[in-house]
Amino acid sequence: VEWKEKESIDALAEDAHGCDPPCRHDGHHDHENNGNSTQIDQPINYSLALSILIGDGFHNFSDGVFIGVAFLLCSNATAFTIVAITLYHEIAQELADFFLLTKHAGIPVTAALIVNFAAGLTVVLGGLLVLTLPISDMTIGVILSFAAGVYLHIAASECIPRVTSVVETGFDRIITVVAFI
Repeated sequence: VEWKEKESIDALAEDAHGCDPPCRHDGHHDHENNGNSTQIDQPINYSLALSILIGDGFHNFSDGVFIGVAFLLCSNATAFTIVAITLYHEIAQELADFFLLTKHAGIPVTAALIVNFAAGLTVVLGGLLVLTLPISDMTIGVILSFAAGVYLHIAASECIPRVTSVVETGFDRIITVVAFI
């Protein structure tokens, strides 16, 4: 029975891609190497990678400013709560950036880990900047306002269209608007 299953699976794979031996991946292959199939490298989309990394760097810098301001103006308990919340939301953010860099921008895994880590270090830069330099309240307000504007832009241009594409009733639409506000 095992042999027949393997034979039928190999036959399906051969029919699907026309390869013998059958491909063991998603269909990207090279027939120039004597039947040994290899995956063709995806070209790197530098503009997408740069936009992800610059956006993530500024996002993390703003988080650092926010954390620094919390330590300057709030109690230690509040400041540490803000650090914990920031770490919590950064886990999802950095994982999403990693997958975008590797799957859509075509950056190799090791390089994506390195550049994503470098962009993540800007949180430290933002926090140290606020804690060590005499920055005015107005400058901090401008930086945080700009960061808030970036979040609103992402919500308005990326999130809301995706949510409204699955909304089916008027009540669902009202709930969506209320949740956004």
